[in-house]
Amino acid sequence: MAIPDPVDYIGANADWDKFSRMVSDNTGQHYLKMWLVNARKNEERVKKHGWATEILQDAHYGKTAVLIGGSPHVATQLDTLRELQDDPGFILIGITSNLKFLLTNGIRPRYVMIADAEPAMVRFWKDVDMDQTKDIVLITSICTLPEMLDMWCGPMYFLAIYSGLKKIDKTMHRLYNPVNGCGALFHALCSQYNTGTAFAYNVFQTKILIFVGNELGFKDKDIPYYPDRKDYKDNWIRKPHMDIYGGVYYSNYMLMSLKLSLEDYLGKICGDGWFFNCTEAGIFGVSARHNGHLPWIKQLTLKAGLMQARMIMQTGQPFYLKGA
Repeated sequence: MAIPDPVDYIGANADWDKFSRMVSDNTGQHYLKMWLVNARKNEERVKKHGWATEILQDAHYGKTAVLIGGSPHVATQLDTLRELQDDPGFILIGITSNLKFLLTNGIRPRYVMIADAEPAMVRFWKDVDMDQTKDIVLITSICTLPEMLDMWCGPMYFLAIYSGLKKIDKTMHRLYNPVNGCGALFHALCSQYNTGTAFAYNVFQTKILIFVGNELGFKDKDIPYYPDRKDYKDNWIRKPHMDIYGGVYYSNYMLMSLKLSLEDYLGKICGDGWFFNCTEAGIFGVSARHNGHLPWIKQLTLKAGLMQARMIMQTGQPFYLKGA
């Protein structure tokens, strides 16, 4: 399988461009104005801090990226993650919504991804001791809410992310030429978590990716959206989907778009990397169309996934344990 151009994944993929535009049309109804306002407000800050794609290129070549989501099952994996953060072979990447949960439980991700535009997102950091972010690098969209960037105490670097909406994409090119330092907008994968995946693979050059806390669904219709709080998202309508064990899990429109975009992306680059879903629950990596697990995403326990990653980093090849 041909590996897509890491810079122009979208432009070279007509199907993905169409999918991204359809998702953007839905989100753009609510966020287009905010994206434009925030992109303009952040102009001086981008000049001051610089482009993430330039500053962090090849920063962790040969290592393993551990992408930590904010789904309920991550609460059962904290002990392992706490130990892992001190292992130089692994890079922990968090997101806006799980920062408080991770810091409260003694886990300091090396990086945090943010692409949140609306004022309601401040709720995730409202009660966080932001002094704890001094040694954490923030990778942020240029459309992120400026008030959230004001709260950050550590380094931050910017990304111009493809939106699929001509008005905002043209504005980004005009305000920030050359965007990302190379003139190309970065991969649009529908969420900051998914964008973190593309960033780790293409910029950090971590070809081993481990996914944790990325259920993209719920065991039942009433379980809270996040592991540590109630949220208005708890009320979003959930529909049944096959889970990684062949049972039933409940997802919603937004989470399904995240699932499909991430699976598609990993499927396109699967000839040049190893992808381990160690969430241990949820719907990521399974499809009725493929009669079960997607072959390019290995479903493992976190312990088994870490063993695989260490073997690959040591020898260049994985091994597979029975019962993993």
